[in-house]
Amino acid sequence: MIVDERTSTAPVVEEAPRIAPPAGRGWWRTPLGAVIALLSVAALTELLLIRTLYRVGIYIPKDGPFRIVYQLLTAVGSFAMNLSSVLVVVALALLAAQAWRRGQRSVAYVLGAFLATSLLLAAIGTHDLGPMARLVFMLGVAVVAWPFVRTSAGVWPRVAVAGVALSALLSSYAGLVADATRLVPSGHGPGGAVGAQLAAEALVVMTAFAFCAAWIASDGPQIRPLLVGLGPAVALLLAWRANGAITGILVLWTAGLRLYLPVGIYAIAMWVFSSAAVGWLARHGWRSAGLVLILVAGLLLESTYLQGLLLVALVLLTDGAAVGGLVEPAPPAGKVPSQTSTRASSSSFLRAT
Repeated sequence: MIVDERTSTAPVVEEAPRIAPPAGRGWWRTPLGAVIALLSVAALTELLLIRTLYRVGIYIPKDGPFRIVYQLLTAVGSFAMNLSSVLVVVALALLAAQAWRRGQRSVAYVLGAFLATSLLLAAIGTHDLGPMARLVFMLGVAVVAWPFVRTSAGVWPRVAVAGVALSALLSSYAGLVADATRLVPSGHGPGGAVGAQLAAEALVVMTAFAFCAAWIASDGPQIRPLLVGLGPAVALLLAWRANGAITGILVLWTAGLRLYLPVGIYAIAMWVFSSAAVGWLARHGWRSAGLVLILVAGLLLESTYLQGLLLVALVLLTDGAAVGGLVEPAPPAGKVPSQTSTRASSSSFLRAT
């Protein structure tokens, strides 16, 4: 009997592999992680050197050494912008391919359609197809954000992602109104564009606090990120005190914000937003990259480049819920996970985080 018990084969229950991204720096060693890391650096460099330094430098006399430094930095910024434009296409292609492999065909179709529309617009060089690109982008925001919002993940991460998605949809509606006004022969499109933009900006401010609460809930409060996050907030207050008019124009050019609320609210929002980006960097670096890309994309979303940045950011901030996870699952030795087990592992990862 003892021999029979030892030699009998017990039924093996196959456990679905988990699709959790590796903690810390491990995720950056994946192909997608490497592209996202380079994209975040290039996009942030473009924001600082092209949309900020280049526009400010127009009003500064370029004499002596400043002229050489200005030309050098703007050249670096121009290269970063071109590189970022290419990398966002690569990132979207990788995410669409990953969604296809994981069985998320609807997400793959939408990301592929947005990518194809963006490349078509760049090739033909016309703005007449802008409304179609906006509609595909709005559909992309919905299919990427909704699978995460309806999961059992924490309340604050879902609130933050929902805030980003809703503000993007409101801003895109305002863009559609502008497109209709331009394309309709009568020149009269639907109303509500200004109200949508103002509501979207208020959502952006509130969402910053939701991201900070999500960071504290997942990683715990830390003093160093809070101290580092003070830098951008103090810079905004100092710039506003020095020249509020120019600062307001610059913020509108870079982030698409009108600053119609008290500037102190924006400074606090910038503080908590930056603190979350710094605080997530050690253990959830892909979320930090997502916050950087949201900042670079801004609110107006006037081009497919900026829209693509926001779509990639949403995938990162949702831990890849819509594409089946951010990395390939690690199946047990000698076993190939089925499509059903892959989807189950994705939901289990979301519950775990």
